[in-house]
Amino acid sequence: MIAAQLLTHFDRLADAPDAIPRLRRFILDLAVRGRLVPQDPNDEPASELLKRIAAEKKRMVEAGKVRKPKMIILVNETEIPFMLPTNWRWSQIAEIGLLSPRNETTDDTLASFVPMPMIAADYGEASNHEVRRWGDIKGGYTHFAEGDVGLAKITPCFQNGKSTVFRDLTGGVGSGTTELHVVRPLFVNPNFVLLFLKCPYFIETGIPIMTGTAGQKRVPTEYFAYSPFPLPPLAEQHRIVAKADELMALCDRLEATQAERETTRNRMATASLARLNAPDPDPATFQIHIAFAFNNFTPLTT
Repeated sequence: MIAAQLLTHFDRLADAPDAIPRLRRFILDLAVRGRLVPQDPNDEPASELLKRIAAEKKRMVEAGKVRKPKMIILVNETEIPFMLPTNWRWSQIAEIGLLSPRNETTDDTLASFVPMPMIAADYGEASNHEVRRWGDIKGGYTHFAEGDVGLAKITPCFQNGKSTVFRDLTGGVGSGTTELHVVRPLFVNPNFVLLFLKCPYFIETGIPIMTGTAGQKRVPTEYFAYSPFPLPPLAEQHRIVAKADELMALCDRLEATQAERETTRNRMATASLARLNAPDPDPATFQIHIAFAFNNFTPLTT
């Protein structure tokens, strides 16, 4: 089912039990499989994008801005979880960005501090931050900057989908909980990376390989950095993110409508019960109230 078909049946699908959370997961799944928007043969293929990323990393290493990254091992065909469109490529988070980046700024710089409770679980929900002096938060915490992508690596935050693109950071830099994996994408839309980190495939595949004791299990760096990552052409990444945002906004509106409908239903049920518990002295009116409650029993109670 492509996005157009999904939109056609959106309202009807949303009435099913637990529908909207399942719709959100379905949208994420379509996004990373190349089924949310049509492919454009005129897009620069992902293979060329990977060449530009590699060239930029080489330039940064030669300029002394970053250390030489670990050698990337190509994704083995046996590791490929699903088929991709022809102009996509299987890659890895480590290949498309810089892992665990560090910030350099003065101690008096005002920056953002992000503890785990401020990291959003739902796609489209912005994370919050506190404003602190960089000198107070630069040590002992995970660094990130504007546009970086962070993944909560500890249970139950990983299972709950806690991940974020760091936006609107004070001073453009920040630090936060040590329970984060962070990547700084190069020439890749950070929100597409976020779609992948929140998609059911990535989370469900990662849960069994978490390490540690119960209640303190963590996603290994190797899983975050070197798992197969479906890379679309950059132009398609932008289209996917725009369509995902559109559909998630529809989900938001449907949730609001459902909540309003639920509130109205509860008020009607309460009013009907009140009329039955305190009958109208007029027998004819009381009979009308009984008939209303009887005829609407299912919609009032389900």
